Amino acid sequence: MPALDRNAGAPLWMQFRDVLRGRILQGDFGVGTKLPTEAEFGEQFGISRIVVREALADLVRTGLIYKIRGQGAFVSARERDEDFVSTVLGFSDEMERKGLTVRTQVLEQELRAPTEQEASALELKDTDQVVALRRLRSVDNELRLLVETVVPADLAPGLHRTRLENRSLYELLRRQYGLRIVRAERWIDAVLPDAPTQELLGITGQEPLLRIESIAYGASGRPVEHYRALHRCQSSRLHVKTTT
Repeated sequence: MPALDRNAGAPLWMQFRDVLRGRILQGDFGVGTKLPTEAEFGEQFGISRIVVREALADLVRTGLIYKIRGQGAFVSARERDEDFVSTVLGFSDEMERKGLTVRTQVLEQELRAPTEQEASALELKDTDQVVALRRLRSVDNELRLLVETVVPADLAPGLHRTRLENRSLYELLRRQYGLRIVRAERWIDAVLPDAPTQELLGITGQEPLLRIESIAYGASGRPVEHYRALHRCQSSRLHVKTTT
């Protein structure tokens, strides 16, 4: 078992989570496999059950594993369908749940005044500021998503100076700023990309993209994120689950 470093900057639960995630994605634990108990993991890694429990809870939240009351934790199935449009999981979390590797290149990251559309979506005043991000995202080395995101600056002070390469924005907002996304409104239509977008996404010829707009809300009911994304769907499908 890889040793956990008690002197590292990352907390033990996060180190253990990453080790376990890596073993699952490498196939050490197959789909449907029952995982060791919290006590067994604790003994193997020399950590407390509380540390194990927090790591497992995070893997459940991202969907990589699931729990059955009284029976334990099991490895989830991973599919090609993308569910992030119908959940409050971030794109990175949802892709990692399916065992895929996400890479994020930050093209722009700045503190500025919101546009009229952004101010309306986020219910901001003219004097408010936003942290604006423009990111290019790939899945298993396939360029997949170009996304422009804005977050109210007062909710995430210093975000415009935070390193975001290959990081999940939703996890950062949750862990560093206590912002938990509880619901979102999303709109989807089809568009043809312009020349700069084609170049960024490596598109040759005519290829329609799905344009996704989203407003995400925190537990207080306040909007905490607005994004507009252009999504390539050649090798995947967007999956939406509805309930009554």
